[in-house]
Amino acid sequence: MLVFDQLKKNDPQLQLLALVLGGGLFVLLVGLWWVQIVNASRHRETVATQAFRSVRIPAQRGQIYDRNGVVLAENRPSYGIDLYLEELSPAFRKEYQRIRPRNVTTNDLPFWKDWLGFSAVKTNFPPDKGDQFGRAARLRVVASVAEKITRILQAPLPIDPTNFHRHYAIARAMPFPLATDLSPLHVARFEEQSAATVGVDLEIQARRFYPHSNVAAHVIGYVRPDNDSAVGEESFYWYRLPDYRGKVGIEGGLDPTLRGWAGGKSVQINSLLYRQTETIWEPTVPGTNVVLTLDLELQRAAEAALRKENTFTRGAVVVMDVRTGDILALASNPTYSPNQFAQGISTREYAQIQSLGAEKNRATAEHYQAGSVFKTIVALAALETPQAHFNPRDEYIVKENPNHAGRGYIDVGKQRFRDTAPPGPYNLRRAIARSSNAYFIDLGLRPGVFERVVELGRRLHLGERFPTGCLPLRQETGGNFPTAERIRRNWPDGETANISIGQGKMDVTPLQIAVLTSALANGGAVLVPRLIDRLLPNDPTGLQPALVTPQGQIRNELGISKRSLGILRDAMLAETEDMVDGTGTRVQGCGFRVCGKTGTAELDILRPDGHKKNTTWFASFAPYEAPRYAVVVMVEDGVGGGATCAPIAKDVYLALGAFEKRAAAKTLTASTR
Repeated sequence: MLVFDQLKKNDPQLQLLALVLGGGLFVLLVGLWWVQIVNASRHRETVATQAFRSVRIPAQRGQIYDRNGVVLAENRPSYGIDLYLEELSPAFRKEYQRIRPRNVTTNDLPFWKDWLGFSAVKTNFPPDKGDQFGRAARLRVVASVAEKITRILQAPLPIDPTNFHRHYAIARAMPFPLATDLSPLHVARFEEQSAATVGVDLEIQARRFYPHSNVAAHVIGYVRPDNDSAVGEESFYWYRLPDYRGKVGIEGGLDPTLRGWAGGKSVQINSLLYRQTETIWEPTVPGTNVVLTLDLELQRAAEAALRKENTFTRGAVVVMDVRTGDILALASNPTYSPNQFAQGISTREYAQIQSLGAEKNRATAEHYQAGSVFKTIVALAALETPQAHFNPRDEYIVKENPNHAGRGYIDVGKQRFRDTAPPGPYNLRRAIARSSNAYFIDLGLRPGVFERVVELGRRLHLGERFPTGCLPLRQETGGNFPTAERIRRNWPDGETANISIGQGKMDVTPLQIAVLTSALANGGAVLVPRLIDRLLPNDPTGLQPALVTPQGQIRNELGISKRSLGILRDAMLAETEDMVDGTGTRVQGCGFRVCGKTGTAELDILRPDGHKKNTTWFASFAPYEAPRYAVVVMVEDGVGGGATCAPIAKDVYLALGAFEKRAAAKTLTASTR
């Protein structure tokens, strides 16, 4: 050929060029052989590292504050020790080689197989047994590391084999938690002595914490560890870092607001599913902070008052500003600590909470018969119904009960209603003070009165839930109350008599009674209760404004004259100040002149002593001269509204006096700056 003919000639330059080209081709062939044959396994592993796993990163949860900026729910750093399995993979292989059976066959391989790296060892046990030895090797290595950390911390670190093997199988790229919730002493010991330990590192996670334990627990609610996907977030993640989800209370009702927006990162893994690198592709957006209308000290005092006589008293206290609708305290007992749920509550602890009924918010989620506190509405209805011909100074004679000397009664058709008040003459003032059933049943049966009672109940929105968003507790009931349509269809007088004394086919919540009482105090405005003061964006620049909830939102008007309200207020004042007839006098000495109404509603449930269970009430507002606060106390199965609930209200009013002093001092301090 032409090329080879040219090479045969004595041309040194052409021969040198041919030599260079031939040498280059030889190098390429050797390199190709080295890459394709010798290093094939390593390159296959390198190619496999192009696999990625997405990881959900939870956002910082918003904090909850009282009206004065005191933290009620916050995030605290929780220190733990994590084990990075990819750093232990050489130790896993070494331990596997050490413990696997040595029942092998050694072959004399041909020179070329030996040169190419073929193994002369052949194992004689099946692959499933090899996996068993691999699991055992990994567990031994991890247990050895845990033993080293145990000596450093001077605290035991037990390894659950099931949890470890599960983690290795499905989340190998993520660190394995070796220890959680370390004390400052343990953190210091680890940082000082762990430098030489391979594969371990100190990790920090945000942990939900409630610094005041069980104070305001039913309002704040609780969170539980929960890593499920949320609406609007990435629908699929390979792995999820620990997160919380609000269940009830503010934590539950405002969970999307508090939770913020989760971020995400990509983790690059190799063929053994170990982590290689990671990249954050979406940063987290912190949750919004929530400021409540509650005052922590007043809330604490209300809860203490409920537990004063009995730690396990079942009851509720509501304190409301009658001018703005602000809920200053919302107490329910028995209670619990939200920290129990955030830490992961045990089955035994949760069963104990359930047995006490402590998870129920008795102020909003449980409804009760109102008892005699509802007689205030019957009195207003009679005063505002011309055809009833009602004069509050006129006297009604309560007859003596032939079956119960010293007590009154009234017959409605064939049904007899007992009266806890003694027989004798009663005007409105004395009937309120002594809480006469016969007097108010007679009022309710007068022409047009009960229709007006139902109308007032509609204006108070009894039997309805509060407007959406004003009470985001996930624990609310609307109660029960008859409608105008219902009483026009075969409504018996006996049911009218029952509702006229706050029993029968009606049920209310303590918060509904607080709204009712506030309307009596403020001139007839039915306010929307205000629990959320404002939402504070977690913006480090401070450029985002707070979202403030408007005060004093009027949901309806009672439409009652000042004259009628004045008459009722004077009668309610006599309830607490008349030492002869008043049933609510135990509230005296609280620092305010209090208008109040006691109540006791009997239930068709017998106690062990044979007496019926009941619901006791004390609904009140103060000061009489210029009302500012409504205080409602409800206790299940108490002695009576005056004996059980009025003393609790007294303690709450004393705390309100201290609340006013703190507010005055705060205002003075602000004005002098």
